[in-house]
Amino acid sequence: MNEFTILSKALGEVFEPQIDEFMQTVELKPNYIFSDKYKRKINKLIKRREKPYFKLICTTGRRIVCTAAAVIIILASSLSVEAVREAIHDFLMNIFNGHTAVSVSGTIEDYPTFIEEEYEIANLPEGFELADYYVDETSVVAMYINNDKYILFEQTVYYDFKGNFDNSNAEFEYYTDTSGQEYLFYNTGNNCNIMFDNGKYVIRIESNLYKDDIIDLCKDTKIK
Repeated sequence: MNEFTILSKALGEVFEPQIDEFMQTVELKPNYIFSDKYKRKINKLIKRREKPYFKLICTTGRRIVCTAAAVIIILASSLSVEAVREAIHDFLMNIFNGHTAVSVSGTIEDYPTFIEEEYEIANLPEGFELADYYVDETSVVAMYINNDKYILFEQTVYYDFKGNFDNSNAEFEYYTDTSGQEYLFYNTGNNCNIMFDNGKYVIRIESNLYKDDIIDLCKDTKIK
């Protein structure tokens, strides 16, 4: 257990009751206006968290507030460090001390600004069933479940794609298949994220299947 984990746990045990009490009394009076892009992202997160399969892909729970407090304390005691920027073919990676922010590196004007056609995984592995499906102007999200196995499919317009990944559990890998399609991997050992630019949209597939099986799913992605 590292120092950050110990600090996060200790903060959770000490401050979580006070946080609950404080949140019941606080009154928020915002004097700012959120952008439409921000509202879309927050609505997606809220809707996904309400789904019964959410525990399969996110187990952070309420202690995330205390973890955030630990991050603030650690950062307050150190100098601000500018992110290391690294271009990986279709993607731009801003590497911070604790996480990596992934965005696209191409010319946004060359891509659609809204979902013109929906993509899907043409042939799902046996036993998987559609648990949820969501589509709006800039994204398509489909969740497939088979007992404790899951496949999360996301299609995002180029300008709206952004991902944040923890640096402590995994490293990024790069792969090009025999057709020349480029892929960016993030593999934790428990699950794997694979992202690629199909020429019009960014496709991301996350699953706790084997990496080679997820690659096959990427290759099998077609217009619905």
